[in-house]
Amino acid sequence: MLRSIRQFSSTSTRAAFAKMQLLGTVGSVAARETKVGNPFITYSLAVNRYDSSEESNRATDWFNISVFNDRHISFFNEYLKPGMQLYVECDVRQRQVADESGENKRYVTNLTQTNYDVVRFAKKEEAEASE
Repeated sequence: MLRSIRQFSSTSTRAAFAKMQLLGTVGSVAARETKVGNPFITYSLAVNRYDSSEESNRATDWFNISVFNDRHISFFNEYLKPGMQLYVECDVRQRQVADESGENKRYVTNLTQTNYDVVRFAKKEEAEASE
């Protein structure tokens, strides 16, 4: 019988540990540009969370994800629509921001997509289906 043994190395970079994997349904999608004019896409992803004691007790968490990879952007411009189900791998970065007075500080978590797989494409709208 073969056993799978997972080994961890102490030589990994710190960035390798700031990762997140999500499986969810796409909500809103927006094509945007950086201050210097580079295109990127942001979209929201709804991820369901279930209470282990009772399956009917479900909560939905929303995550905002940014896409800067040119290949991902070209695919998403064509196919990314609300209702699409995705598996996404993201780099996670957390930063502290303050209001103008500098008194109220809060943490903002940024998710940048590094990889994705389409689990299910969104259903076609009735207008598209009738054409």
